[in-house]
Amino acid sequence: MRILYLPNEYSQQRQRDVKANIYPVLMAMECEWHRQNGDDVYWMTVHGEDTVNKIITEPEGLPFLNLPAPDRIFTQYQDYTSGNYKYLPATHMQVADGCWHGKCSFCVENGKPYQVRSIDSVMAEIKDCVKLGIKEIFDDSGTFPVGDWFKDFCQRMISTGLNKKVVLGCNMRFGALDLEDFDLMKQAGFRMILWGLESVNQDTLDRLSKGIRFEQAVVDLELANRYGLWSHVAVMFGYPWEDYEDSRRTYDFIKQGMLTNKIKTAQASIYDVPELDVSPLLFEDSKFRDKVYKLYHDPRYLWHRVKEIKAWDDIEYYLRGFKKLWRRK
Repeated sequence: MRILYLPNEYSQQRQRDVKANIYPVLMAMECEWHRQNGDDVYWMTVHGEDTVNKIITEPEGLPFLNLPAPDRIFTQYQDYTSGNYKYLPATHMQVADGCWHGKCSFCVENGKPYQVRSIDSVMAEIKDCVKLGIKEIFDDSGTFPVGDWFKDFCQRMISTGLNKKVVLGCNMRFGALDLEDFDLMKQAGFRMILWGLESVNQDTLDRLSKGIRFEQAVVDLELANRYGLWSHVAVMFGYPWEDYEDSRRTYDFIKQGMLTNKIKTAQASIYDVPELDVSPLLFEDSKFRDKVYKLYHDPRYLWHRVKEIKAWDDIEYYLRGFKKLWRRK
């Protein structure tokens, strides 16, 4: 079979509010599966598209645990520079499919089986990335595994010395880690945690079936900051049941966190579930979303970033971030 892969700016996204040039790692894993099974596979370009049997623009849903690691050279990983990377070259990987909570009402991971790769296969992939000169890897599993798998993985990163050769980031749920886990993450080479907070209002968290208490988020952000882990927090505005004050509380929490350096970076989007009515305050909620991004221009926030500059990589990272913010205007 002749297959053409055409990933786009949404192929690795869980929400479509903002386009992002993120390495489509799941598509790349499925692409490599087809290649290893004898298909004639092309990535991004092919001569004679009229002879292609299949064009793929999003993951097909092949059995996750049967997928090999992607061939990053074939899938041109170096062309993807978005994804909260600080150090380049960088890439995404995926150690699990789905989310071990899997109950958030708005999420594409809702109800999906949670499948986790073996630590051996993940370590082999990380070693291959290091050989390519990759400096940072972000794991885009719906939620990074916790418990024994997490502890064993971190210990392997430390014992093999890979924690000194590459830095890591991942998606994580509030309330999933204890004090020792934060320390272990830092030792294992983790740099950044992406937290999905969604709202500071407990009624909204309950309606979304988040399974967390807001107080857990406050504690985890404090601990991440204490152990030198970069917290990136995602929130949403535009819930039909929230009023102006509810939205303002979420914005104020993000603002306080960013200006006191407990939240290093944040992203905001609009809650969009087709079967529900839109918020009557959607215009105001859109302004709250935009105000989150304006915090990056606040002199108090910028001063924290300036104080943390230690190398040229830091300067390049902030310059890339400001370019993205400028394009949002």
